[in-house]
Amino acid sequence: MSACDETTDNPIIPNVLVNEQINLTNIQYNSLRRDNGYVYLKSGVKGIILLHKTGDTYLAFERNCPYRPFDECAQVSMDPSGFFMADSCCQSVFDLNGFVTGGPSPYPLKQYSTSLTGNLLYINN
Repeated sequence: MSACDETTDNPIIPNVLVNEQINLTNIQYNSLRRDNGYVYLKSGVKGIILLHKTGDTYLAFERNCPYRPFDECAQVSMDPSGFFMADSCCQSVFDLNGFVTGGPSPYPLKQYSTSLTGNLLYINN
């Protein structure tokens, strides 16, 4: 079976420990200095999309698509436009708050907690 089959079963995305500390002054995180800038992190189940909304607001989403999350290709990426996130395998589409706007996923993206202290951003569950 592939992630694009017409079934609606929804295995639970595995819970893994996420406990990241990001120094926003590091050059690898330059894109987070602008509104709607993002980076991919390697933690989580299939990675994390870390998004800088505006001001001091940062959101962290699991890249594991909630529609058939155990399929190998079930991975969400930011669209090149920067206006939405999508899983190219099943065609599920998510807005920048992680909510479903299209495709077969009945669930929003799994979100991790973020907190900012000075230039350090903490991401955890």
